[in-house]
Amino acid sequence: MPTLGETVNSLTIDVTARRQSLDDALFALQTWVDRNASLMGEADRAAFSETLAAEKDSQIRDGQPYGDDASLVASVLRLHAMRLLYRADEQRQGPIPLEDESRYGRARHRLQVALHEAELAINEARVDTAIANAHHILADRGANRRWLQDALTRLQPIAAKDLVKLADAVPAPELPPLNIMQRLAFRILGIRQEEIARRSLQSLRHLAELQHSQLTEMVKLLADSFDAIEDRPGAQQALALLAKLEA
Repeated sequence: MPTLGETVNSLTIDVTARRQSLDDALFALQTWVDRNASLMGEADRAAFSETLAAEKDSQIRDGQPYGDDASLVASVLRLHAMRLLYRADEQRQGPIPLEDESRYGRARHRLQVALHEAELAINEARVDTAIANAHHILADRGANRRWLQDALTRLQPIAAKDLVKLADAVPAPELPPLNIMQRLAFRILGIRQEEIARRSLQSLRHLAELQHSQLTEMVKLLADSFDAIEDRPGAQQALALLAKLEA
């Protein structure tokens, strides 16, 4: 069985030689991952991840995102492969479990799930956008528009959830009772339980604000991308979503 890296290299050659399209290569890569992801060991994944990291370092050092069509195709195929491996891991791990049945625990769990879903959607949209840009460089305008639309579609249900509002809805956790020694230690160190609880809620709100900001920036990028290819309907959809996020 060829390794993931060998598969990417083989598909890259086929695409640059015009024996198949980039979309066909992306589909073939998904088929390979579906069949073989569970057979990859940690060393195999680490080696492939290091290849992608080295590629990014080279792009930053040289100041150029891609050198030629071959490096462009290889880059997006590797990025797509990492996305597919991550999807497989997500399916295997399952949903985030609810470990605390208190009001605080349930509200915090809802926020954690929403934040995780937002992170996944943003990362997926980033990969879709990179693939769309590759299609643009390869002069496939139809595929460019389609992948940009896919990216926007991933973000729309996430944008419908107000992450900051979910964070603000998390009540203060119930403070556990302290024994005499704990109360004495807290008093000596100047620690107040209420302040710990307040900072915990503040940290959750900060995470929600950060994720909201990343979501907003991703939608802005898509609006600019649609505008660059003169796709007015796509740009209008992205701007409408942006207006909702910034309201």
